[in-house]
Amino acid sequence: MRSNRAAKSNRIESRRKHRLRRAGLTVAVGIGVTAAGCGGGETDGIAVAPPVRPPPVAAIVVTIEHQHYGALPPITPGARITVVNNDLVRHSVTSKRPGLFDLVVEPGRAVTFTAPTEIGSHPFYCRYHAFMDGWLSVRT
Repeated sequence: MRSNRAAKSNRIESRRKHRLRRAGLTVAVGIGVTAAGCGGGETDGIAVAPPVRPPPVAAIVVTIEHQHYGALPPITPGARITVVNNDLVRHSVTSKRPGLFDLVVEPGRAVTFTAPTEIGSHPFYCRYHAFMDGWLSVRT
């Protein structure tokens, strides 16, 4: 009985080691392929498409819910931005660059403003809730 248990334990241990070796080989091969793919720009004749970026939009509606700003797609310079506050507390949309924009949005209300015309990333936050932040991505 003891030898059967020992034999079964050895088989289980052997299978476990085999799986680990096979997984290790898979990881090693994956790392090798990844490292090879990160070379100096050679693609071995394979065409690589640039990442697809959504086009900027001229008007957006940003919804605040559960003390979180909703998704913000890229926008055009001077886009119309409407911010809707679905929370039960006051929020703001305040630029981290002083004077660019600073709006208070009361609970259940909406405000509309014009996006900066300067191309780039414009970070903002809620001055009432420091953990709430986001950024406007202005591009053409």
